[in-house]
Amino acid sequence: MGGPCFWDIPYKGVLFAVVHVIPEAPSVGQNVTLSVEGGLEPLRHFDWYRGRLADGSTRIFSYFPGQGRPQRNGVQFTGREVGFPNGSLLLRGAQANDSGTYRVALQLVPQGSEKGTVELRVSAPATTLGPRTLPPPSSGTGPPPATAAPSTPQVLGWVVAGVVVGILLTGALGAVVIYHLVLRRSDLAGGSTGKLDPKGKKPPRSPRDDTEPIYEVMESPLELPQPEGRNPKTDPRAPPAMPLPPQPDPNYMELLQRAESMYAQIQR
Repeated sequence: MGGPCFWDIPYKGVLFAVVHVIPEAPSVGQNVTLSVEGGLEPLRHFDWYRGRLADGSTRIFSYFPGQGRPQRNGVQFTGREVGFPNGSLLLRGAQANDSGTYRVALQLVPQGSEKGTVELRVSAPATTLGPRTLPPPSSGTGPPPATAAPSTPQVLGWVVAGVVVGILLTGALGAVVIYHLVLRRSDLAGGSTGKLDPKGKKPPRSPRDDTEPIYEVMESPLELPQPEGRNPKTDPRAPPAMPLPPQPDPNYMELLQRAESMYAQIQR
């Protein structure tokens, strides 16, 4: 389970070292020194431990004064611990989880040892809160409180809704335009120049359409003779002369007489 503790073994000649915490009540973020009260004997080396046991699993570092690389770090080293030749430990930027029991084992020259124990408590910095002011009660006559600005997702929802509505309106307008163009072309192709009634039906035909005579005006193939050598003068300010009515064709007159007789018989 980690072996016996150094402080649990009675050892003749072991002395107790005094360790001080500087400052006495450190806060989070402060540098803390675990200072060993120095004696007259020089140190051969010393070891610092974090926890109740003093073995390899709790060793922070070992320090050998006078060597080129005096500090040998252990498994509990966090990068913030620094040793001094007098046996002290500097903990930089203390954190709340650094609180606990710290032990030191000092090996003296030429022989002998000392041990020391200290409890470290790192407290959170005290926060100073100013006096809290409450808003004055509303009298009902002042302006309403300002509403909070809409969040980004709400603004994006409005933008998407506007785009969708615009697309739908554009599609509806395009459909109406295409419908009118197709209807206009169909009217031109069918030769219809009139307008349809509201129900899209043509006006009903009169029963007299089939019985009434059909009159047709035809141009006369004969032209009036012009006297030779004479060119009648025309006044440019006078209105143009009305053309003479065409002479009816004998065949057409015969057809017209037959039609009138048939109409007279139907009325009888």
